[in-house]
Amino acid sequence: MIGWMYRMVWESIWIFSFMVPVLWMWQTVFAGKYTPKTHRIGLWLFAFYVAGLVAVTGVFRLLFTKPVFAPYFNFELFIDIFACPLQYLLNFFLFVPMGFLVPLLWKQYRAEKYVLLFGFGTSFAIEVLQMFCGRTTDVDDLLMNTLGALIGYWMFLAAERQTSFCLLRRDKAAEAGVAVSRAFHTLAYENY
Repeated sequence: MIGWMYRMVWESIWIFSFMVPVLWMWQTVFAGKYTPKTHRIGLWLFAFYVAGLVAVTGVFRLLFTKPVFAPYFNFELFIDIFACPLQYLLNFFLFVPMGFLVPLLWKQYRAEKYVLLFGFGTSFAIEVLQMFCGRTTDVDDLLMNTLGALIGYWMFLAAERQTSFCLLRRDKAAEAGVAVSRAFHTLAYENY
């Protein structure tokens, strides 16, 4: 397990290194002066998350190997839940950051239905691409990924409510989190 995690970190860094020039050019040339600095930092964080997602799911290997359509499907819900519960947890936690970061960075995705559609659509695309790289296309992965995105969205809502509450209060207990709260508000509300 440690070797696998080590390999995923290096693959994520490698994939992210290819994203850096494109993201830098986009932010510098097209949107740099109009985008708040905290939003740009959030986009870099989101890009690194996407690089990790692509590495963990194995779909990036399609760029370097010949795609072979050899699908293995599992359409039964929770068939392996007792045999491999860690797989369900990993699929769940893999999409929690997406559910949190997408509404944080883009105002148009602040509704629950959009985050659900974004999480489901991304997971569905990954499952379809996995048919071409020798991985299992699993309905459980689709369900757990979408559920993870939903929980991430609820975490975003909770953080947003807490941050708004802390900004309204001006007592000594709230002052410790004011700097973090302001950064969160800047990232969440001064973007597109």
